[in-house]
Amino acid sequence: MKNLKILREKRKQTQLNLGIQIGVQQETISAYENGKALPAADTLLKLAEYYNCSIDYLLDLTDVKTQVKDLLIGNLNAQEAEIISAYRELPTDKKNKLIGFIEGLSQSC
Repeated sequence: MKNLKILREKRKQTQLNLGIQIGVQQETISAYENGKALPAADTLLKLAEYYNCSIDYLLDLTDVKTQVKDLLIGNLNAQEAEIISAYRELPTDKKNKLIGFIEGLSQSC
């Protein structure tokens, strides 16, 4: 679960702190991150809710962090839909620049 480690480190959290937040031992978080154990379904749900990401992302099945429900067009407001439309029209190099800019902004939060 490399993405779990990435999420935790982005927040500058220790394994102990994350364990306290979701109700498991530090050793359990370590086992998840090192691929020695997989979380139970209820723990996966807690982690996904805590980090506001998809379970597929936590399980390294996708690189898309966003939960599917948040990607559905019906859940977007007009401004969000317009941004996505504009993004899709950009050439690849500009898409990559935009992604880098957004990552930079989100790290400063």
